[in-house]
Amino acid sequence: MTRQAVVAAVVALLAAGGAIVGSGRASAPDVAGPAAGDPLDGAALFRTKGCASCHPGPDTTPAVSIGPDLSDATSWADDRRPGMSAEDYVAESVRAPGAFISPAFRPYGGPTGAMPVLDVSDDELDALVAYLVGE
Repeated sequence: MTRQAVVAAVVALLAAGGAIVGSGRASAPDVAGPAAGDPLDGAALFRTKGCASCHPGPDTTPAVSIGPDLSDATSWADDRRPGMSAEDYVAESVRAPGAFISPAFRPYGGPTGAMPVLDVSDDELDALVAYLVGE
């Protein structure tokens, strides 16, 4: 099995594990949760959706860093694609990871297809973006 295939399999398993962890909780009472785009909610989603398994984040360090460092996305995300805001770039990267492969990704092996497409709602995407770019 090639390195790329192994990385893709590990990422898929980690992402699936994050989704299982997130869905296996007991239901909470019907109480309003954090507002959409709340960075604290985004921090929790970054972990439960499996992002923290591969990417360094603002307050996380993965056991094996196989994805780009997202800990300071505010310093570079608005420069990646001309005319695209940092928020839009991060949102696109979550929804369609292969839509644009940044030259900064080259140290991680280039476009391997290893980043899974995450199953996130619009509210979850807003929260992840707020967490990563400090909206």
